[in-house]
Order: sequence, then C-alpha cells, then structure tokens
Amino acid sequence: MRYIIPLLVLLIIVFFLWQGLVKDSNLLPSPLINHAIPEFSARDLLKNHSILKKKIFLHHWTLLIVWSSWCLTCTEEQPFLLKLRKTPLISIYGLNYRDELNQAKLWLKKQDNPFQKIIFDPRGLLAIDLGVYGVPESYLIDPQGIIRYKYVGTLTSSVWLHNMAPIIKQAK
Repeated sequence: MRYIIPLLVLLIIVFFLWQGLVKDSNLLPSPLINHAIPEFSARDLLKNHSILKKKIFLHHWTLLIVWSSWCLTCTEEQPFLLKLRKTPLISIYGLNYRDELNQAKLWLKKQDNPFQKIIFDPRGLLAIDLGVYGVPESYLIDPQGIIRYKYVGTLTSSVWLHNMAPIIKQAK
C-alpha cells in the first residue's frame, strides 16, 4: 500500500504529460470558429488615411495572417504567402500586430508584400477580440465574414493543402 499511492500519482502525471505531447499545439481551440469576425475600425498600414472595417471580408474567401516585423517565424512563411497570393481562390489580408508603423513598412519592403490589405493593430485590440495567442496565426474567413478555420504557427503549403483549401472547395 505504501508504494501504490505514489505509483498511482506517478501514472496520472505521466498520462497528462503524454496527452500534452501528442496534441498538435498548432490547433488551439477558438470560440470564434463558425462565428462572424468581430466588428472593428482600424487604419490601413500602407494607406495612412484609409480606415478598414469588417466589411472588407465580405464576398470573397480571405486568409487573414497575423504578423509582426519582430516575428522571426513570420519571415519563414513569407515565401509561401507570396506564392499563394497568385491563386484566384483567396484574398490574403494581414493583421499587423503590436508593431511600430515604420518597422512594419520596412519589413514589407525587405520581405515583399503578399497582402492585398493590411490592418494596423499597434495596441493589439483586434487581436484580443480574435483570441490571438501570438504570431504568426492564420484565419480562414468565408465570403459571409464567418471564421471557418484558425491555425497557430507558420503556415506552410502542407497546412494549406490539407486543412484550408478543402474547406473552400467543399463550400463551392
């Protein structure tokens, strides 16, 4: 009996640690899946006098990428986004998260710009409403402005082909 209780506790701890290892950390749950993107009003990063609102997501499929100039992994996904922007299936928008305006513009100049529109969110207020954990994150938004999928981490062609593109094809 003296060894059974510590052994039982150890087995319970091992079980929970094992569960943490087998779960995909990129698939964090979001309460916004199948809900409309939150209302917002924010500056366009590249067009200083332009205000962007929720309606920019209507009438087309959109991939919203949360990024920052200080994010090293955002640089890793940039080549894929530059290829993806050539596809007529999707519009790619950016959400520049907790960044300095000039730094973000300089980063885009160096890395190239895959985004059709960029929401400037220097205080992270829209990101909070979206439930952003960090950068990069990707949101697939349908033509009615409904969030259909969320991915945390570097977006790759594999993630796109296996997780996101089928959602768009299934809806057509």
